[in-house]
Amino acid sequence: MSSAQPEGAYVRVVEPHEYPVAIRILTHAFAHDPAMNWYGSVKELVPAPDEQDYSKTVKRTLKRLYTFQNMLLRGTVLQGGIVTVAVIPNGPNEIIIGVALWLKPGQSWDFPLLVTLRSGILKVLRGWGLNGVRRLSFEFTPAVEKSLDKAFKSRSLERLDSWHLLSLAVDPSHEGKGICGLMMRDGRDIYAHYGFKIDGEHCFGKGSVDADGIAAKGTAATGYPEWIMTKWDYS
Repeated sequence: MSSAQPEGAYVRVVEPHEYPVAIRILTHAFAHDPAMNWYGSVKELVPAPDEQDYSKTVKRTLKRLYTFQNMLLRGTVLQGGIVTVAVIPNGPNEIIIGVALWLKPGQSWDFPLLVTLRSGILKVLRGWGLNGVRRLSFEFTPAVEKSLDKAFKSRSLERLDSWHLLSLAVDPSHEGKGICGLMMRDGRDIYAHYGFKIDGEHCFGKGSVDADGIAAKGTAATGYPEWIMTKWDYS
């Protein structure tokens, strides 16, 4: 059962000096995400959040994931999107406990080359290698865009006449407090709970990773599913 929402919690636009905190939250919220494991060719699951006990391999995985989340957040800003944060009071200051990346109508997550370069794709390339960037740019992104185009056309709507929730994450230490629950751990069912409908399902990494996105072989290399979801009714 969820505990009460923290008193005084509210949402506002992030300040530039808060980017590192927001990126860290995104990193830890997605540390077990199969897609991120697949992009990064991860071979060892990240354990419970206690950095002092992390192995060198896990620390390297998190560092590379931080680099990617940094690119995603800065790319959103450079594209003209909006980054919002959920905060709670902490004396005269505030603590950031959640992050959302929004693209406005007319904007696509398929960033232009200049935006991609300025947001830090070369650092991601150094961390994840060509395989990771290829999986993200030439396997995942086209599948998402194709599913979204199909969903919008079936309703005679323009794909870019909508807001795009690119990413949503809550600090793992504040999950279950009414911020958005376990949003990233079981995203499909949670988005469905809030009225999102599945428009497409894709299996990525079949033959090379397991259901957690971790490198695998043989029958264990089932690949992992991704769901393309949209929300049409806001009544």
